[in-house]
Amino acid sequence: MRSQIVKFYRYLHTHTEQTSIAVSKESKEKWEKFKNHKHESFEAMINRILKSQFEEDAELLTDVDILEIEQSIKDIKKGKFKTLEQMKTKYSL
Repeated sequence: MRSQIVKFYRYLHTHTEQTSIAVSKESKEKWEKFKNHKHESFEAMINRILKSQFEEDAELLTDVDILEIEQSIKDIKKGKFKTLEQMKTKYSL
């Protein structure tokens, strides 16, 4: 199994274009804490975190949600809203 993983990583590194990024030693030490295991590459770790963040963000707000929020803000600025007290009175709460 380990030999298959090593072959896979070699394949990835020989068949993809690579670049370098510069980070401070302090940042590198902080990033080390995000690794799932000590042999996880920085690329794998960063891609895992990005994928996780993208999936999380996708669940937050849709384009429709954002448009509705923007419309609500416009309505509030125009005074088109009811207070909690007004709603309680209206619905006898």
